[in-house]
Amino acid sequence: MKCSRFLAGLLVAGHFGAATVSAGIADTPLPILMAGETTFHLYSVPSVIAGGGGLHTYFGCTSTDTATMQVGVELFGSVGGAPANDAVASSLSVAPGATVIFGTGAAFAISVNSTLGTSFSKGSARILATSKKLACTAFLADPTTGPPATMVYLTIIKKTKQKGL
Repeated sequence: MKCSRFLAGLLVAGHFGAATVSAGIADTPLPILMAGETTFHLYSVPSVIAGGGGLHTYFGCTSTDTATMQVGVELFGSVGGAPANDAVASSLSVAPGATVIFGTGAAFAISVNSTLGTSFSKGSARILATSKKLACTAFLADPTTGPPATMVYLTIIKKTKQKGL
């Protein structure tokens, strides 16, 4: 009986004393893309592939603001946790009306402005910016052919809230 109470006490103590672990796109702290500016988590992208099966993921973003903004993409592996890349180092300054493309790798027929530099077979991403006035799309493509022999658009969701059909 004493042993049972002891084990139950350990389980309760372990449950309440456990450290909080970041789960990826939902609660990992946002990086500061530009000193003195707030970074916003605008979009999340599930089903990102970074070199797995010969495919890469590309993120095209266009500024709809009247001022220059800083834009970055953070990648997360299939188990979540900390980002797999440095979004600050690969972020870009985007002028009003300008379009940039981030990629998990270079491509033969896609002009990539910033390579995110990581590799995994499945994961997710979050698109960050210093302005909320940003329109983005994401797609998987075969980076070796022009035009890409394989290409499919990915669903982008606002922050972490996906609406049903």
